Amino acid sequence: MNLLSNPSKMPCLGFNIPAFKYCPAAQLMARVKNKAKKFICDACYACKGFYMFNNVKQSLQAKATFVTKSLHQDNGQSFVDEITKQITAKYFDKQGNKKVLKNVNTDLFRVHDSGDLFSPKYIEAWIKICENFPSIRFWFPTREWARDSQLPSLKKLASLKNVSLKPSALYVDEPAPQIDGLDAGTAVYSSKEKAERDGHFVCPATYVKDENGKILATCNAHNCNLCFIKGCKKGIAYLAH
Repeated sequence: MNLLSNPSKMPCLGFNIPAFKYCPAAQLMARVKNKAKKFICDACYACKGFYMFNNVKQSLQAKATFVTKSLHQDNGQSFVDEITKQITAKYFDKQGNKKVLKNVNTDLFRVHDSGDLFSPKYIEAWIKICENFPSIRFWFPTREWARDSQLPSLKKLASLKNVSLKPSALYVDEPAPQIDGLDAGTAVYSSKEKAERDGHFVCPATYVKDENGKILATCNAHNCNLCFIKGCKKGIAYLAH
């Protein structure tokens, strides 16, 4: 089974599992959310669009089933071994040198444009994977910081030199979370002006347009990999669709 994905917006390959079902913090906040605010996960992009195609849903669920079975049977080692094998095959040649691929930056890897770091055991598996690839920068967005029980494992993952772990805001127009031991977070804003007023860098892929007025909605279009940079002190804002 192919575990890797190639998100159209991203400059690299990634790994995904189904949204919400494997987002415990989102489930929690959906029950206790402040109804006076716009809860970001209510409009989750990974719960609509092409993510709703049957083949996509089946692929995401198959990956999640493989992961959860591995976590139950061998503490995630078979998942670690398989995705390590697949990343190695895609990113490195037989001599161990990084490949140069069109439209895929083999220095970067995106984890979860759908899904989240749903358990400490799952986070431990990702720690092993990241340790296997010190020359690759891994980006993990997460709302699991909202569950106190997850913070020790999240901080352990974030301590790796090649990991950018960014806590995601819960509500629209809410500043990016600043969590001790994690990188500066990300937020969703209704306008560029509001985001900049609150001191955020606004993702150019959410507002910069070409000569025809179409938004250049890919990282490669702007040569911007800020989300993957560890130690970033400034919150990153995405404009709401």
